[in-house]
Amino acid sequence: MLWFFPLKKLKKHFKFVFFGIVLVLGLLAAYLESTATATGNPHIRNPVLLMKVQSDQQHREENEEPHTAQWKNLEQRWSPEFRGQANLHIFEDWCGSSVEQLRKNLHFPLYPHKRTTVRKLAVAPRWTDYGLRIFGYIHPYKEGEFQFAVASDDNSEFWLSRNEKPEELQLLAFVGKRGREWTAPGEFGKYRSQISQPVHLSMKRYYFEVLHKQDGGGTDHVEVAVSIQ
Repeated sequence: MLWFFPLKKLKKHFKFVFFGIVLVLGLLAAYLESTATATGNPHIRNPVLLMKVQSDQQHREENEEPHTAQWKNLEQRWSPEFRGQANLHIFEDWCGSSVEQLRKNLHFPLYPHKRTTVRKLAVAPRWTDYGLRIFGYIHPYKEGEFQFAVASDDNSEFWLSRNEKPEELQLLAFVGKRGREWTAPGEFGKYRSQISQPVHLSMKRYYFEVLHKQDGGGTDHVEVAVSIQ
């Protein structure tokens, strides 16, 4: 009977014991909360509230500076050590043969799979299902009337700014729009759209971009030619 005596007492005073446990747990929770608030422990903060604060802050920043979300308006840095080179960004594993399909890539244009540089505007990597973005600055060695031409398999576009600002880009020449058009390497006269109208350039920097899309067939390549009158 001695073994059952504590159990009988516990059953008899169960309500008091239960309320005592609840009271102790409540005091402990209040203590932990006050401690977290005082020390600023980030692991005990409400993650939902924190996420909402960050989202509101991001929303305010986007509203205050909407131009920062537009990639064409981002300032492009240049250094003399990169003279004679252009940036090459590669977007891999993306079907389609038109430049418009390249623009639909979730990584385009700011998050390419690979980044490198080239010393001439002529690329033929022998890959499939990819897109390219080549960009940088042109420094004319003399003032005059320039004409640009582009050739590619499959589609491509050559854009040139009126100055060094990316937001002033204008489409000067292109190979196709629907993804069905293509040229052989160095074939600049297959389509009228391949050759630009004469553009007057002086001896200063001009921002440019070349966009190229290749699907799974053909001889992939893109090159840009220039002549001065």
